[in-house]
Amino acid sequence: MATPRVLVAVAALAAARLPAQQPADSARARVVTPAADQARGVDAELRSALFELAADQPLAALSRLEWLRTLLAQSSAADSAATARARGDVLFLLAECYYRLGMSDAFRTTAGTLAATPGTERYGGIIQSQLMLDAYRHGEYARVRELSTGPATGGAGGDRALTTLVAGLAAYQTGDFAAATTAFAGVRAGGGVYAPYAQYMEALAVLQGDSTRASQALEALRPLAGIATGTFGDHVRLTAAELAYESGQYDAAASFANGVAPTSGLGARALLTKGWALYRAGQLDSARAAFDAFATRYPMLPERDEARLMVGQVMLESGHTEDAMRYFQGMADSVAAEVTALQSRAAAALSDAARALVAARVAGIAFVALPGDGKTLALPDAAGADPATILAAFAGSPVPPATHPPEVISLADVHGQVDSIAPMLGAGFPQRLLFTGVSSPENAAAYATRAQALLEADVSASLAQYRLQEQLDAHAAKIAALEELGRLITTSTDELEANAKILAATQDSLSKMKTVIDRSRARVREALAARIEAARRTAIENLTMIDSLRTALSASAEPDEMAALDTEQQTATTYLHLAETAAAQLDAAIDRHPVFALRDSLGARLARARALHDEAQAVLASDDQVVKSALAELRGAEPERTRALRATVATALSRRTAAEGELIALLDRELTARATALVGQLQHDREVADYGSASAAFFRATETDAARAAPAAGRATQSGATGTAARTPAPRGSTGPRE
Repeated sequence: MATPRVLVAVAALAAARLPAQQPADSARARVVTPAADQARGVDAELRSALFELAADQPLAALSRLEWLRTLLAQSSAADSAATARARGDVLFLLAECYYRLGMSDAFRTTAGTLAATPGTERYGGIIQSQLMLDAYRHGEYARVRELSTGPATGGAGGDRALTTLVAGLAAYQTGDFAAATTAFAGVRAGGGVYAPYAQYMEALAVLQGDSTRASQALEALRPLAGIATGTFGDHVRLTAAELAYESGQYDAAASFANGVAPTSGLGARALLTKGWALYRAGQLDSARAAFDAFATRYPMLPERDEARLMVGQVMLESGHTEDAMRYFQGMADSVAAEVTALQSRAAAALSDAARALVAARVAGIAFVALPGDGKTLALPDAAGADPATILAAFAGSPVPPATHPPEVISLADVHGQVDSIAPMLGAGFPQRLLFTGVSSPENAAAYATRAQALLEADVSASLAQYRLQEQLDAHAAKIAALEELGRLITTSTDELEANAKILAATQDSLSKMKTVIDRSRARVREALAARIEAARRTAIENLTMIDSLRTALSASAEPDEMAALDTEQQTATTYLHLAETAAAQLDAAIDRHPVFALRDSLGARLARARALHDEAQAVLASDDQVVKSALAELRGAEPERTRALRATVATALSRRTAAEGELIALLDRELTARATALVGQLQHDREVADYGSASAAFFRATETDAARAAPAAGRATQSGATGTAARTPAPRGSTGPRE
């Protein structure tokens, strides 16, 4: 008997199973909140400040370090123990910031605190070196000598060559030339970038200690003059020329002076020295050319009129009395016009110039000692505190040797600065006043004090403005962040609205699909139920038929036939049982089919999606209100801290204005004093020129009378250099170049 196919289909349907739904992983991601570690935070801030200082951002480093020092002062006892070393590091970097910015008082105070802080011994050498430089810059030479004998000088923490050089310069300034010679010799013997300059200063110290040793000093400089290059080489050759002049070696003096580049900042002094050397050597024509070139090229220098007078003097000594008479008369007229112009300058012109110099922060050019000589040594602001030195000291490593030699301020440097601010000074300002030298030591000392006060006021104002800008930037960053968050909320809300439309469309589609599925389910169930019922009836009919056959064949049937009937009866019974089981589990089997199971799953998921949408919409609406409220607060009244910082800036600017006013007043007095002195000197030069003109006229008349009385050609030549020079007044400074 064949097995009905409908029963096979029912069996397959009953065996079908929807894959088990795996439960979602409900384990929450763990949020790790790091524990507060002040020591590590302080170390990070310190290294940030160190980077800013090494990157030449001392204001940023100073702002960070002063905040850090306040924070450490307010820390608990436990935190203080953990950050004990950091306190010394903060003080060291603070001292370096103050030093780099020129805040002398703050630097010295912080250096003293650092020296009294345990565990900061490794900073002793570099701090003591910087204290020496600071004292030297302020003219405190005794303090330099005191620091130079301290135990921490040089060593692993400081540049011994630099400190020894500064100690030698301080000794030189105080007249202790023996100590200066010893110090310079030590630097020279040690080599490095300071060695050539030390050799140069050693020769000067030897000469100053014993003026009779000029020849010895000259011999010490002679080999250096042949190899030294650049500005330093010009200094060596100029000094050698002056020493040769003092030793009476005029030809050598002129030769050394010729070695100085005409375009050099020392070209003026070299040219004047050359003129005097040629004059003393009797080379009058060459001397006249040198003096005339000096007067033409350097009209701003005080020696200009001296050189002009020497041109006339040489004319007289050369027997060119008529030329000398016209020359002296022209010079007298020129000086008279200059005096008139200088006297007619209103006081306001000098005040305006003083204000312009201070505004441009170049008032120092008016106080450079002897700018025409180029003898002012300038060390960079970072001398002894360059990035390599600070990084090495902070790491506890040996400080590397210096790589930048000292710089000497030359006339070219001063003249270049004056030219750069000439439009600010005004066309009528006599620039000669900036090259005449300081009128009095009192004004020079007052300038140092007031310039330092202005520098510190500048730094205070810049620091206050930097902190205010930091606060304003942080405030603007908060507003920008909230505005961006508001834009994100708006974008997210728009996306939610788009998603809501998609959910609604999906829900509508699902509703329609459920109707179709329900109809399909009903049809499938009806078809399957009919097939199952047919199979059940067939099985019952088969059992009835088998029972009838068994009854009919019971007497005559063979055993094999009865066994076959038993097998058929068991098969029909099995199919009947399967049909009854399929009928009982029909609905469950249909519901487990993927099509009908997903119908309910999609509905549940859409419900959850709708719930999440509503929840997200509520959260976004709440966040939007919070953001708008925060923005309104930030855009409203200015924060208290910002108002406090604005007040600090106003106070700092007021202090700076006051410091500017004091320096302007001092510079105004100084320029006025120089103008008065210059008028007096020019009037004297005019008198000398008038006298020279009269003398030339007298000698001219004498020569004419002598020629008439004795027309012989030889007599005219006898009124030469010796006779005229003996009766011609010597101009000021005619004894030779200034030492």
